[in-house]
Order: sequence, then C-alpha cells, then structure tokens
Amino acid sequence: MICVDCVKPGSLKRLFDTHGTEGDCKYCGRRGHAMESQKLFDYVYKCVEDNVAGKDDLSHYELGMLYHCGSDDIAVSDIDIVLMEWFELGEEPYFQDLCDGVPAEFRTDEDGSETHFYGDDGTLESNIYDSRWQDFVEDVRYKHRFFNTGADRFLESVFSVLVADDDKLKPEVLRSIVPGEFLYRARHAQNQSKAQEIINDPARQFGATPKHMASSQRMTPNGISALYCALERETCLSEIRSITGDNVVSTALTPVEGLRLLDLTVLDRAEPRELTLLDEGYRESLHRNVFLGSLVKKMSLPKARHDELSYLSTQVVFEYLRLRFGKQVDGLVFPSVQTGEAGTNVVLFPEASRLCFEPPADFDPADGPVPVAVPAYDSFGRAANLAVVAGSIRFHKITAIETKAHEYDHIHGLFMSDLNRKRLGLDFGRVN
Repeated sequence: MICVDCVKPGSLKRLFDTHGTEGDCKYCGRRGHAMESQKLFDYVYKCVEDNVAGKDDLSHYELGMLYHCGSDDIAVSDIDIVLMEWFELGEEPYFQDLCDGVPAEFRTDEDGSETHFYGDDGTLESNIYDSRWQDFVEDVRYKHRFFNTGADRFLESVFSVLVADDDKLKPEVLRSIVPGEFLYRARHAQNQSKAQEIINDPARQFGATPKHMASSQRMTPNGISALYCALERETCLSEIRSITGDNVVSTALTPVEGLRLLDLTVLDRAEPRELTLLDEGYRESLHRNVFLGSLVKKMSLPKARHDELSYLSTQVVFEYLRLRFGKQVDGLVFPSVQTGEAGTNVVLFPEASRLCFEPPADFDPADGPVPVAVPAYDSFGRAANLAVVAGSIRFHKITAIETKAHEYDHIHGLFMSDLNRKRLGLDFGRVN
C-alpha cells in the first residue's frame, strides 16, 4: 500500500478520498491513510492512455515528418520520460515501481518496436472535437434532425467551457452594446413606393421578418424569425446580397436599455478549468480549446450553391444557445461572410427582436407624412430591445459589387483541401 503523504500531486491525492483506508505504507513504513498501490498506478496508466497521443493519433504526414524528415515540431518520448518529465513523477518514492509495472504495450508496440508517445496540445491534425463536429453535422443532416440527444450532448460538451461555476456565462465571451451605440439594418426597395413604405413605418419595416414569411437563414430555419443586424452600415448592405442597380434603405438602431451578446468570435478566450496530465479530460480540454478557436469559421462557411442543408448545423447551434443562454444574453455576434469576415454581424433571438420608434418632435411635414410611432412597450407590456434612430435612415443605389478572390497558377491550388493547404502553407500556388 501507499499512504497519502508519499504522494505529492493533488490529482493523485484526491484518489485517497475514494479508495483510501487505514494501512501500512510500503514507501515510508508508517501506518496511516493509504490505498492499494496498484489502484494508483492503474489511474496513472489510464491518464497516459487518455491524455498522451499515441502513434494512431498522428496522421501519416505527421509521422513521416517526424521519422523521415527530422521534424521536431512534435515532442516524442518513451514511457519512462513521459512519467518522469511530462507527468513530473520522477521524484516520487514509488516512481520505479510505477515504471516497472507499466502495461506491456507501453514498452513495445504491435510491430515489436519501442512504443513512442507524442506531445499533444490540441493542434495535431486529428482533433477530437473536429471529428465530433463532422459527426454532428452529418447526424443533423441525414439521421436525426428534430429529436437528437447526441447533438445536445455534443453541444453541451463544447460550450460548457463558456460557463462559470455559478452557471453564468464568463465575462470574456460577452459583448455589451449600450444605448447610443449603433447597429445597422437594411432593406431592399424595389421602387420609390416601397422606399416610402419603409420610411413611413420604420419600426415595423426594419423589424424582424414576419414569421409566416421567414425563410431559411444562417441561424434560423423557415418560419422562425430573428433580427439580423450588423455593426457597420456597409456590412448590412453586403449581407442582404445587394447586386448592382439595387435600391437599398438602411437605418441605425440603438439599444433601449442595453444588449448583452454572446460573442462567437472570441470563444477561445474562455479559460478552461486548469487541468494537468494527471486529470481526467486533460487532452479533451486542450482539443476543445483549439476547436473553439475554429468553430466560428465552421459556422460562417458560405452556403453551398443549391445545398439547402448547408445551414442546418448552424441553425441547431443557434437554437441550442438560445435555449441554454437566452435568459443571459439577447443574441450572438459572428463574422460577416459577405465581407470576408472584415465586418461583424449580430443576430438577436426572436424574443429580443422587437423595435420601437419615436418620430422627432420637429419633423418637417414637407418631408411627407409623420412616420408611425411604435412605443417602447406594447399593449402586453413587452419591452422593445432596439429603437430606430431618428434621422439615421439612408438611401443607397448599389453601383458596383467588389469581388475579392485568391488567384492560383494551377488547378490544384484551387481545389486543394484545407488540410493540404495548411501543410504546404496558405500561400502555396497563389499568384496574388
């Protein structure tokens, strides 16, 4: 047996809370709170298995770079070094027994060669959460769309890191917009009559699309209406897919009391619970943190032409976040695909999408009829979240659409996978 005083790492000491009993310690000779040495060793071996990458966790490319090209980008060690240095157990009194008792496969692999272990900070080509995301997308597209407990469990595991111990969202992933700060929204106007209709009743015309007319969008399916805005006026012009010759009317909106938003562009700022190699879930935590840094790009992929299922996964994520955090935030922040992620979009949950408008007291009748006033509270006492800013309406004639593209000197550059592009460098084969 081994006593708690002969074990230094806190993660291992906690094992004594479950497995501890009165006994004589093999290592210090004293009688005290102890546990079977083998149970402690088995826990460490399980941590090696779960938290350290093996050969099967590396791609053929990564193995080739290590063993044939001499790359030192990935740390490689045998089990003794892993336990001594990576797990920092070299000074423990039981270290030699721990090394002597390792499973045979930790010494020799199935090919009869020395088993190697590899450092994994979540940036290896195989990411646990990337694989689960692909399974999630496939599942909601082709298997279980409306009742999907697997999707719920996956999303809970992804977004759990955003939540503090009190079940509140961590401040580093929140973004506030206060009264006086602007969001922007735009509408197409086929003719002057339609433009006049918009400015005569701006709160309703710039409000969320009526649910019976709501089509499938990036975050919402048919029939569910949310308010899509942008932080820049130019971005909202791009997001409504304007083409040359279009007439567009835009306006500024400002919060009535303030908005709290979950910012999907900074998810990787959420500090995960501090874990070590001796903690369950250590490697998964590293993989999740790297995955969160790329999740917003996955959710912002352009809709494939003629692919009506493209938005299903993001719609499920939106619905999950709305139900999970709808009492804490009013909506989400995400990058604008139409501006090459230079602009920023905001989508407000349906229950936070009501607009109000107060016409200016000095409205000039020469400008036409007084616009319809919509009070901050409706007849049911529900508050508006945003107000149309008086005097902020602008009229746009779209004169040109700027197209930005990467140019390649070979067909392979155009159709290269993201993985190969990462391996060869983002600019491989690019002319400009």
